Amino acid sequence: MTDKPVLRGSLEFIGLAELLQQLGGNASSGVLKLVSDYAEYPGYIYLKGGDPVDAEFGTETGLKAFNEFFGWKQAEFEFINEEVACERVIKKSRMELILDGLRMIDEGQIPTRGPDESGQKKSRSESAGLPLLKGPVVDYVYVVDEETFEDGREIVAQNRFGNWFWVILEGVAEVVRVMPEGRAPILRLSEGAYIGSIVSFLREGNVRSASVYAVGRVQLGVIESELIAREYSNLSELFQNILISIDKRMRQVTDVCAKLVLNRFEADGQSPPGKLFIGQGRNEDQVIRITSGQAVVCIKTDMGYVHLLTLVPGDILGRLPYLNTAHEPYSAEVYVSGEFNATRLDTGQVEREYEQLSGTFKNMIQNMTNGISVTTGRVFDLIRKAGKE
Repeated sequence: MTDKPVLRGSLEFIGLAELLQQLGGNASSGVLKLVSDYAEYPGYIYLKGGDPVDAEFGTETGLKAFNEFFGWKQAEFEFINEEVACERVIKKSRMELILDGLRMIDEGQIPTRGPDESGQKKSRSESAGLPLLKGPVVDYVYVVDEETFEDGREIVAQNRFGNWFWVILEGVAEVVRVMPEGRAPILRLSEGAYIGSIVSFLREGNVRSASVYAVGRVQLGVIESELIAREYSNLSELFQNILISIDKRMRQVTDVCAKLVLNRFEADGQSPPGKLFIGQGRNEDQVIRITSGQAVVCIKTDMGYVHLLTLVPGDILGRLPYLNTAHEPYSAEVYVSGEFNATRLDTGQVEREYEQLSGTFKNMIQNMTNGISVTTGRVFDLIRKAGKE
């Protein structure tokens, strides 16, 4: 192993979930080393193309070792960029791994290692009470102009029309969902993250689903619309439908998060109506497109079931590992109506199309899926806090 790390830091400043999203967004391959005064051995996470494929902590390896690290409250990390020769032992997607880790922490299934809560320092994003979503290095080929927004200025207004979008070059922006009961901060975006989604950008008369504000001084790059529109138009109808379905997931999960922020916690003691189609934790690799009926995606908690999503004809159900798109099966259950029907998809075709996309277009897709992951992680955190209260 080379002794030349390309990234160093502390989990007090950036949490493991955020760190994995950042490395994933850059499609990084290498070894993430974790060292803590509260652990007898260092820990290692091995990544290929941004996805964890194996882990090691003492005598533990694989998924069990990987999950241990979510309990490390205080640790130093360094990432060594190199080719990884180990086999893919961890089969879950990056999103599923992060959501599972956060869930297990909430449920007390993972032991914590670190100082008491009273003495623990908080990361920059935690001190604001919000997760921080970062992106990969910006490709300036797609940036046609730059704009600067001062602290507190509104970048995007909810319920206003707009199809343009930006990438953050410097600074932090905050995403806020405005509800009848008040304003609900959802998450913060930093360098490399995109404001706006591919789908909303390409729809005529699109209405923004949230507001975005500058936190301090923010410098944005305006994305070249024609290049993105050309790539999108060359995609198959199937891939376009997948992107539309991903965008709908983001909007619905944001709704759930906003309700929880405003103390509108909704949990049902009974399982959702309909038939259990995918059980949480069950190994389901199929990806399907709904043709009739509907599917409800929910999280089972100690307080009951939390309704995350309602999927309808045209929506995609199941996991696409290279896109990190789904909550199911590892982090949520799926119930379907009696008239539910679906067709199985050729995921190989979509993967081949995905690999042909430009780096910028891939980054935009990852920005959407990472946003779903980070927002869902906050949903888990808010559910845990509501349970304690």
